[in-house]
Formats: sequence, C-alpha cells, structure tokens
Amino acid sequence: RLPNLSDRLGTLVRTNSEAIVGAVAPSNTDVDYSQGVAITSSIHVDEHTHIEPVRYPKGSNAMGALSTLIVDGGGRIPRPLRFLLTIIRHPIRFLQSLSVRNWASRGVILLVMQSRDNTLVTYRRRGLFGGVLTSRHGHGEPNPSWIPEANNAARHAAAAMGGMALGSIFEAMINTPTTAHIIGGCPIGVNRETGVIDPYHRVFDYPGLHVVDGSAITANLGVNPALTITATAERAMAMWPNKGGADPRPAVGTAYRRVPPAAPANPAVPADAPAALRADRMPPSMA
Repeated sequence: RLPNLSDRLGTLVRTNSEAIVGAVAPSNTDVDYSQGVAITSSIHVDEHTHIEPVRYPKGSNAMGALSTLIVDGGGRIPRPLRFLLTIIRHPIRFLQSLSVRNWASRGVILLVMQSRDNTLVTYRRRGLFGGVLTSRHGHGEPNPSWIPEANNAARHAAAAMGGMALGSIFEAMINTPTTAHIIGGCPIGVNRETGVIDPYHRVFDYPGLHVVDGSAITANLGVNPALTITATAERAMAMWPNKGGADPRPAVGTAYRRVPPAAPANPAVPADAPAALRADRMPPSMA
C-alpha cells in the first residue's frame, strides 16, 4: 500500500543484542519476588554488557512458559542436543521448570543487553498465506545466539535464591535468542537511497507521514530503550509546526540543519508549568 517506501525498510534492525534469562526460587520460599517496582537497579558487568533485574506482578506467570533449564551455547555439541542431555541428567529439575504456578512470586527475570554493533535485515518471505516475516544477518558482528555473561548472572541469581537458573526455551531448542526490545528498521538517511526517514522523522516520498517510534532507533543501546524512544519523539514533535503555521524544517531531501522548537499556539501544558515548552528553557543544542 506504500509502494514508494525506501528499499532501506527493514535494514539496521537491532535486538539490543539481548538475552533474557532468570532464576526461580523453590516453591516453599518465604520471599515474594513479585513485590516492589518492576525495574529498580542495574549493573554493568563489562564495557558492553548491562543487566537489569525485572519483577513481574503477582499472578503474571505466563513468562514462565517461555523459560526452561539454562543451556550454554558454543562448542562442538549442538545446543538442542546439549539441552536434551541436560534433561536426561536433571529430569526432576526439568519437570519442575514446566510448572508456572506462582512463577511471578518465585522468579526474577534478568534482561541482559549489549551495545555491540550487530544488526538484522527483516523481510517478507513468500508463503501459503501471503508470506511470513523473517530475518537474516546484516552488517557488523553476528547477533549472539547466547551471551555467557547472561548465563553466569542467572546462575549467580539462582544460587542467591536457592533455586534454579532459567533460560529462553528458544535458545535451548533452536539456538535463537529472545529479545523484548526489537528496534530499528526505519533508518534515518539523507535521501531514500540511504534511509526510510529524514533527520526530522519524515518518510521520504510520503508527505505528512512520520515515524517516531523505536523503529527509528538505529543503534544497540545496551539499556532499555524506552527513554531514548521518548526523547527522540519529544525532539521530533518539538519541531512540528502549529496548525496553519509555517514549517520551520527545511524541505525533504535538503541538507540537515538545526531547527529551533516551535512554541505551541495552544499548549496543553500551562506556560508556567515546569514541563512547559519554552525557548528559554531549551538546552543550547535546540534553542
């Protein structure tokens, strides 16, 4: 329906170079791990790797269905075979991992994210029902199928909780990582040959159409991308003209230049509020 979209659509897709692991305490634990703010802390285990522990609210046990006994990757033995051998060695523990009863109260998820330069290209492959979305390796390093630091962190957490370490069932069975932060796919460029959108988030060849969500983020951040997405959207919206007003942005396809924010004609936030958009409050880079 948008035949003139740039061929760059689907490139520079990022998984935030992420692995999702965790640990679950025994059923007789007297600690309720679901109590508290979802994400309150983080650690950097090296210059590229960042880990955030995540709580799920009581009763939110479905995530447990995506987890299983943790299995390392790499080496000569295929990971699915290694998973099978792990089940044979620990059949009772494997059966315990199948239960999601009170899983949120007993478990802690670890989001392990990296800032490494690896990318995917997503595209539609033809199929019986109109095709399926699939991916292949893009530029940069290969996307990791497992992150050793993630598995080590899960085992440390399990030891502290007196329970067992868990990994993604997709990693164990098909050696494919799981991400909660798929980003990129609409790269910013100087024209439609280099990007889908321009530096002001306008889609090339489609006047009025903008992309300001996570698909415009074209780098692995190594952290949860929510604040970056918010800041990017705030910047893009600050340059939007008022209805009927002159557009301060240069024409699509011309050279980028810094544009001052357009003060809203009918602000939703009162002018005297701390969050009001006023030129005298903008940082020097935007004012």
